[in-house]
Amino acid sequence: MADMTVVLDVVKTLAAVAVPLVVAVVGHRLTRRLKLWEASQWRNQELIKARLQYYGQLAPMINDVMCYLTFVGRWKELTPPEVIKIKRDMDRAFFSVAPLFSQQAFDAYQDFVGACFSEYTGWALDARIRSGFVRRRQTQPDSWDPEWERLFTLNETHDIDQQDLAHIRAQYNRLLAALVEDIALSEPRIRYATTDLVVNAH
Repeated sequence: MADMTVVLDVVKTLAAVAVPLVVAVVGHRLTRRLKLWEASQWRNQELIKARLQYYGQLAPMINDVMCYLTFVGRWKELTPPEVIKIKRDMDRAFFSVAPLFSQQAFDAYQDFVGACFSEYTGWALDARIRSGFVRRRQTQPDSWDPEWERLFTLNETHDIDQQDLAHIRAQYNRLLAALVEDIALSEPRIRYATTDLVVNAH
């Protein structure tokens, strides 16, 4: 009976010691996990802030390219060399920070640019605009430079296809949606113009 009492006392003592130890271990692990979670949240917030900052730089250039290619917005204010320069600046801005964005955004960017420009046309040659110049030349009769015509993929005898305009618009919407999803914002307002782009362009 005395032995049983001793055993019970030992068990009680071990239990009394074990409880604080278990509580301490569990508390330490919870604190560590909380700190890791907080660090992860901070990194995510910083990433979103960085993405938002670069989105603010990229979005106006992307919009200018879309407007010029689809004859909406301020397209008449831009010259072909300016559009090529916007494309070059846009590429530099995007590819320098591409690792901050998702693969979905990267693919959408490349598809949008591919729909708007013909790239790698020759050594040291600029990309060419996937469109025609006739309608643009008509809107700038006094300032048009015939040298600009080589910057387009279509010549005077080829019409601009309405399906091509719709495709550019679809790629633009897809790119904005991908960038905005990376920034964790709500769905963007992507319908700044009707889908029926009525254009008589050559």
